[in-house]
Amino acid sequence: MPGPAHPPKSFFLCSPDHFDVTFEINPWMATGRRPDRDKSWLEWNALVAGLRSAGATVHHSPSLPGLSDMVFPTDVGVVTDRSFVRARFRHQERGTEAEHGAAWLLEHGFAEIPWPDDPALYLEGGDVIRFGEVLLCGTGPRTSPAAAEHLSRALGVEVVTVPIADPRFYHLDMSFCPLDDRRALYAPDVWDVEGRRAVEKLVPEPLVISVDEALTFSANSVVVGRTVVMPACPPRIRTALEDWGFTVLISPVEEFLKAGGGIRCMALDLDLLGRA
Repeated sequence: MPGPAHPPKSFFLCSPDHFDVTFEINPWMATGRRPDRDKSWLEWNALVAGLRSAGATVHHSPSLPGLSDMVFPTDVGVVTDRSFVRARFRHQERGTEAEHGAAWLLEHGFAEIPWPDDPALYLEGGDVIRFGEVLLCGTGPRTSPAAAEHLSRALGVEVVTVPIADPRFYHLDMSFCPLDDRRALYAPDVWDVEGRRAVEKLVPEPLVISVDEALTFSANSVVVGRTVVMPACPPRIRTALEDWGFTVLISPVEEFLKAGGGIRCMALDLDLLGRA
């Protein structure tokens, strides 16, 4: 029998008004391989419709000129219990996104939890994932271990760090997708030994996937009730998910993959810990 599912979610998305690949800060981005604007809109609208059909509430706003990665709002912060910790981007190309994300959250009644005065700390929301009563935090490419420690203190929750070893999977949400409080889909081969051991101890019923399966962005998905909204799903993974009682909803985002972002990157969870 399936384990208990998380309650339906509320997400914040940014539409692709100015989406583009204008710089290269991850292995997926190439300025010579730009997204098609019309296809981007079709994929984005389909994702919004798919999330709503699964039972999620979707809030959205337009993206702004000069912020070509603004369509990935998950990275701008960690949100829960009507409060948030603003991201500190490691790459200056994305730094302004955190300001605009914080402005939207503040305008909609969320309170900001301040950072300590330490410019060496950096954190992106794509590295922070709830599993059960803890947060997993990917560290290395985009998030510093000390920032993970601050997040634990700020939110009053245990944070388990997972050092990332493969630069293609620069955020944890590219290799780990929680399904419920017992099950998760994940690719351990992209983490170091410490990270693998930490996750093995934490997840009672894993669906372990290969690096090749993870390269489809199958882990960069969101769960709404018992529906897993995915950009792609290899047959073996679909079979395993359906055997566990989940429904797989495929919402292709091929244009957004050109910038290295999938569905979880595009949908900021507005209550990550489910406390509100």
